[in-house]
Amino acid sequence: MAERRSNTRRAALIVAAGVAAGAGLWVGRDLWRAHATPRQVTVPPVAQDFGHQKVVYHLSESGGYSGAKHVGWLGNMENHYRALAPGALDLVVVVNGDGIDLLTHALTEPDLARRIDGLKAKGARFLICRNTLIGRGLDPDKDLYGVAREDLIGAGVAEVALLQREGYAYLKP
Repeated sequence: MAERRSNTRRAALIVAAGVAAGAGLWVGRDLWRAHATPRQVTVPPVAQDFGHQKVVYHLSESGGYSGAKHVGWLGNMENHYRALAPGALDLVVVVNGDGIDLLTHALTEPDLARRIDGLKAKGARFLICRNTLIGRGLDPDKDLYGVAREDLIGAGVAEVALLQREGYAYLKP
């Protein structure tokens, strides 16, 4: 009987320790969130001339849970345009592999579509890997947002290498 009480007491202590630890993690998470919340700050502008740039953004990964990475990728590109003088950026986006999710999700997410259109209006070119389309059985006219025939390329990785040889800087957001 004493052994049984000892095991019950031990089990209760383990459960209590787990609850306490879980509560601590919860409180810790909220404290982190409080410190991670953006504050209103004034940062002085920095005048810098970045010159003319040729850049290839290589999108080959999934957008992650709920497509959060898509928003980050597009934000990087938009910020890149804002950082340079008008006409000073040649931006090419090569989409292959899981990166194709950006264009499939843009069919049903108007904000993604709007942002892609905004980048294209500034001169960005989105090039789509034909190998990926074949491998996934995707029809560019039906399954992807905003893809024209001239946007299709044979192989995404080969296109990235070609653009680098032509002087484009490689960015993998």
